[in-house]
Amino acid sequence: MDFITRHHMSADTASTRSLESRCSLDRRDTGRMVAAGSVSIAWHHDHERPQVYPALDVSENGARIEVSCLMPEGLTGRAIGHEPSGVRIDRPAMVVWCRAVRDDRGILRHYEAGIRFF
Repeated sequence: MDFITRHHMSADTASTRSLESRCSLDRRDTGRMVAAGSVSIAWHHDHERPQVYPALDVSENGARIEVSCLMPEGLTGRAIGHEPSGVRIDRPAMVVWCRAVRDDRGILRHYEAGIRFF
């Protein structure tokens, strides 16, 4: 059972098929689901100290996380899991984009990063 199905759906086959049809490989599709909680990632440059990031949304193929600093595109690591669901991701991961989030006065609030799971 994949991450999204296990986390968001019951054993109802029709519901599962409906969700799977919305979760395509196209990251611009509507397949991302809001997933309150956090994603743990062990970056290759510091693999012994996994970092925990607030998850804004998560899909079978990746996640959008909130970070405190700009993350370089191409940064690689291993996505470990999602909490509070307890779902183990255990897949290679890479930063594919990172952007600043500013308030209505233009003040930097935080950054968001797109993480792709392989």
